[in-house]
Amino acid sequence: MADADRTPANGIERHVHRLEFTVEWPPGHAAAYLVEDDETVLVDAGTPGDEARTELSDGLTASHHAPGDVDHVLLTHAHRDHIGQLRTLLERGSPTVYAPREIAARYQRDMETVATATRTNLVEAGVDADVIDTAAERLVGFHRIVRDLLPLDEVDVWIDHGESIDVGPLEVEPIRAPGHHFSQYCYRTELDGERTLFSGDVAMEPFRAPALLVNFDDGVRESVSTFLETLRRLETYDIDRVYPGHGPKHTAYDDVIARSINDFESRLETTHESLSLDGSTAFELASERTGRKHDIERLLVEMVGLLSHLETRGRARSTLEDGVRYYSPA
Repeated sequence: MADADRTPANGIERHVHRLEFTVEWPPGHAAAYLVEDDETVLVDAGTPGDEARTELSDGLTASHHAPGDVDHVLLTHAHRDHIGQLRTLLERGSPTVYAPREIAARYQRDMETVATATRTNLVEAGVDADVIDTAAERLVGFHRIVRDLLPLDEVDVWIDHGESIDVGPLEVEPIRAPGHHFSQYCYRTELDGERTLFSGDVAMEPFRAPALLVNFDDGVRESVSTFLETLRRLETYDIDRVYPGHGPKHTAYDDVIARSINDFESRLETTHESLSLDGSTAFELASERTGRKHDIERLLVEMVGLLSHLETRGRARSTLEDGVRYYSPA
């Protein structure tokens, strides 16, 4: 599905078309954006699969384009709902592909190393023995999917924070924004006099993306601390209009960033109040919050990050017993 931005001021509707791809989690879609000019730029590439391939084609057709017409593909981060149709675009045309350099560094690790780190972190989080094998296989599988969807040799330009680049007709300022994902970037540019941000999974209305950073391998404990640092840095930017990866496009940048910070602070308080004097694991707290012990990877990663951040603030302490980390109030 494609949706042209109908904002009457400045004629932005001539430039940005929104493409939506169906996903199984709220809000039910992932968004990509086609920027029209002498050359076309597609920010993000939708979800994988046949249904998404049809949605890509239909969305571009509604904008009077075809997959082979895309001149440039600019990726915000390496999650499958943002890179899923890259191979389709490469099969149908020859776009220049731009991606965060951090992705290349992560790809250099072999899968055995990833699997070992993942399992160690799951044990440390207190995951029950009856589900740890399934959880580890599922999480490591996400790495394999992403590597298949985004081959490194298809990336033409690796992006670095703060180094402005030309992406076709756009002059883009890349802003590194890790927390939801280690490779997350936002891209600031100007469209018809407006300070515009293609934000990926940051600054979304009306919700905040979970703190994931990684798929439960190296860096999982830093997810919340890193995300909060990102949000506080993003507070310093002046943005008029946001095109996010989920949720509606909006003009409430400052309010959305502030709400995301407040949401983290609220969750930190709730987590602190849930700590047992005898010690709580991340898995126990995440299970209590969801009411189940399966399919909680997203909440579990954030819970590990929340607990670790409480410890860095001196509000919790942890002990490691037989590989399992127990948190209690400090």
